Amino acid sequence: MPGPDKRIRERLDAGALRVCFITDINTPYMAPVFEALAARCELTVLFGSKTGSRAMAWSLAAPRFRHRVVGGPAIRRSADAADIYPSPRVLAELRRARPDVVISGGFSFPSLYAAAYCRTSRARLLVQSDGTSRSEAGLGRDQRLTRALLARAAHGAVGNSRLATERLAELGFEPVFDAPHSTDIERFLDVGRARVQRADGAIRVVTVGRLLAAKGIDLLLRAVAQARDQGVAVSVTIVGEGDDEPRLRALASELALTDVHWQGFVEPGDLPAQLARADLFAFPTLGDTFGIVLLEAAAAGLPLVCSPHAGAAGDLVRDGETGFVVEPRDTGAYAGALITLAGDAGLRRGMGRAAHELASRRTPADTAAAYLAAATEVALS
Repeated sequence: MPGPDKRIRERLDAGALRVCFITDINTPYMAPVFEALAARCELTVLFGSKTGSRAMAWSLAAPRFRHRVVGGPAIRRSADAADIYPSPRVLAELRRARPDVVISGGFSFPSLYAAAYCRTSRARLLVQSDGTSRSEAGLGRDQRLTRALLARAAHGAVGNSRLATERLAELGFEPVFDAPHSTDIERFLDVGRARVQRADGAIRVVTVGRLLAAKGIDLLLRAVAQARDQGVAVSVTIVGEGDDEPRLRALASELALTDVHWQGFVEPGDLPAQLARADLFAFPTLGDTFGIVLLEAAAAGLPLVCSPHAGAAGDLVRDGETGFVVEPRDTGAYAGALITLAGDAGLRRGMGRAAHELASRRTPADTAAAYLAAATEVALS
């Protein structure tokens, strides 16, 4: 009977390495990466549920990759966080799939079950995370303990940004691989290629995301009001919906902001048109592990005014080159970035082109290849 290395090498030569990827729900952002990965190996994606608290009203096509929904009880969380799936049903699904490598998202029950499965089989475990030192600063004792246990049990980890890989190394995972977040951005790239910067009129700012207090939209509105008070005309388009919308509308009225456009939820396929009408993208979040919309905005050729609390900031926002990294709580500084960009069409053009070029290097195929390279290395270890 062939030994583990020979068995794995035979599967690799045939493009048939068996990989199980465990995550909470299907999203329009990860689906293109899973499709690209499925073309390179025998992939099975295990979803905790068909939908969850962080899901939006997406119109999702049927997945074009092998997948199963594990199901079972779920602990519902806030609208911007993954739910918790404590069911051990994932063990049965792993036994059915018989993977060579398990890539498990996050540090919750499914990853612990995956660790138990890998301990009793020949499979290798990679923990995948986009969490950063900032996003994990307030962890409780149990969360810290779980990370420590998984760092010892796993055969490595995969981070989805520079800040995420640094965080995984801090936690003691070894080796740590980089598989930068990506999605299908071709339509956004088309917008960027066709972009022509205007030299006059109110500067058009767009922001996209759930309308939650943690997204910092209220701080953006205050910064816009300060820019207006300094004689700069700013138009704001807010794409998204959420529980904070009534408060935000009241604040806009209180600040006498008359050029605010509330677009509500927009399907991913309609988002390129929203970005095409803008001059710059604002992302004033107070806490996002990544922020895939920053990649889309960069692809669309928009200069980025981004919070340091977004994991994507470390990858996509080169301060002074593709945009500005500004603490949103410092509304004066945020207003200053808006004023600087409003007054210099050449600067907007240059930053937008640099952001577009940087985004164009990220494709689902590249991310899938990075996942497969990580899986291959640990499988052969």
